[in-house]
Amino acid sequence: MNARSLKLHLSDRAKRGQMMYHAVPGLYLILNGVSNLFGGHVEHLWVDLLGIAAGLALLFVLKRELMHKGHSHGKVAWFEVIAGVVVMIEGFHKLHRDEWFQPGTVQMLAGLLFVAVGLFHERLLAFRTLRCTDEGFAMRIRPIYRISGKWSDVKSFALDEDKLVVTRTDGSTTRSSLRSIENRADVLAMLNAELARSVKGV
Repeated sequence: MNARSLKLHLSDRAKRGQMMYHAVPGLYLILNGVSNLFGGHVEHLWVDLLGIAAGLALLFVLKRELMHKGHSHGKVAWFEVIAGVVVMIEGFHKLHRDEWFQPGTVQMLAGLLFVAVGLFHERLLAFRTLRCTDEGFAMRIRPIYRISGKWSDVKSFALDEDKLVVTRTDGSTTRSSLRSIENRADVLAMLNAELARSVKGV
């Protein structure tokens, strides 16, 4: 079973929205550090200062990326990794043996999540793909949003502004949003080409 694929590219607006996620660990580090310093909860001053510095550095890099309208991350988003490590260190220093509820544990898990997202940054972006086989197509735009179908059930494909309109052989239609996808025209061209190919039985 031969498979053809097309990488889906995010629009500039979608990229900016996605990049704002990277501000979450930075803002958390800054707010948590400032809260500890001014709230009288300083147990390890160097940890709070490190957190604030890491948060400011992350937000500075984010601002530069937004100004350049693109991602400068490579395979690994190192600032997310560093921010996650700092969050885990802060959580570790908040653990207390005589308490049954450990907020530090939750903080360490959050830090671990930041590290995982940073380490697998490239893979997390690679799922946006239109994949066509001899039997049908599948397009994943978001981790939990998937469009798929069999060629035998499809009559035609069309674009209505930013929506993909799929007309099926039974006369029904489905409309799926492609608002976040920049290369919508390429998606439509590939789907129509593959549909024609399946009809010819090539």
